[in-house]
Amino acid sequence: MMPVREIVIVATLLGVGTAMAHHSFSPVYDGNRTVTVAGVVTEFRFVNPHAQMALDVTEDSGRVTQWSVEFDGRLNLTNHGWNEDTIKVGERLTVTGNPTHTGSQHMFFNRLERSDGSTLVRGGDRIESIEDERRRRREERRRQTDGSL
Repeated sequence: MMPVREIVIVATLLGVGTAMAHHSFSPVYDGNRTVTVAGVVTEFRFVNPHAQMALDVTEDSGRVTQWSVEFDGRLNLTNHGWNEDTIKVGERLTVTGNPTHTGSQHMFFNRLERSDGSTLVRGGDRIESIEDERRRRREERRRQTDGSL
């Protein structure tokens, strides 16, 4: 019979493996490839454990397919300024992300571009809100105008 201490250690190690499997990226998504699709948002759920978006994509043939886009969790997104209204149903977006290994119409979010040219990107490096993007573009135009006089 195993001593209690050894049982606790084994149980802990098994639990860590399960937790890591849940948060592991590579079994589902291909981190070496990206895909880009453009379409209309039909649903955005700002939830845990991962935010989700459904995007209707019209193929060249005219057939509409639905892509599912998975995001980081609500807490991570909130820390980068996201909220329930960051993405709106009916909005036209171009989304880039890591596809699944199986080639299904599902990806993990990396970047999106709105029809006005503003972008949102994954991670802590930067996420530009529409207002930030507009401010940046105004500053660029001002510098170009000032430099051409």
